Amino acid sequence: MHIVYGGAFNPLTKAHIDIVNLILKTYKNSKVIIVPVGNDYNKSELIDFHDRYNMINLVFKNNKNVIVSKIEHENVFQGTIETLNKLSETYSNIHLLVGSDNILYFDKWIKYEKLLSTYPLLIVNRDNVLINNVMSKYNYLNVKFNIIKYNSEINSSLIRKDINKYKEWLNIDVFNYIKENKLYGAD
Repeated sequence: MHIVYGGAFNPLTKAHIDIVNLILKTYKNSKVIIVPVGNDYNKSELIDFHDRYNMINLVFKNNKNVIVSKIEHENVFQGTIETLNKLSETYSNIHLLVGSDNILYFDKWIKYEKLLSTYPLLIVNRDNVLINNVMSKYNYLNVKFNIIKYNSEINSSLIRKDINKYKEWLNIDVFNYIKENKLYGAD
């Protein structure tokens, strides 16, 4: 199984790392494909792709079960479905990993019906979202999904606001990279 974990990773936090490790422990013999969004993704405070990519690689460079992809940097973003379709040309048995906060807005995603009916989901339960209730509105698509229990107070937005105050939420290599490259206002 290849589990696609997309996001801004702005910055990569210990919560992201914990989720990857939890997935690899739960789904033995699987690989996680981390897909940071490209620079053209419309999100405020998004630092350059190369810095986010480098931080992810610092953490996972020695993990043979983690692949860090440049697909959304090298291609114009046309929706998660297109990213998954491209990845499925190389990798088999693709699943999409999403946080439960994201499922609240699936109907805003590009070609969401095709996405939900094509690729199984692993939904990380965050913020006590009632996942089964939310997903019931997509019953007509026969969505296949599993729920992953995980909870953390770690928040990338808070880290970006005060890197020193929340440094314990970061892997030490990521923290040092941020400081060395003066990202997020670090000096």
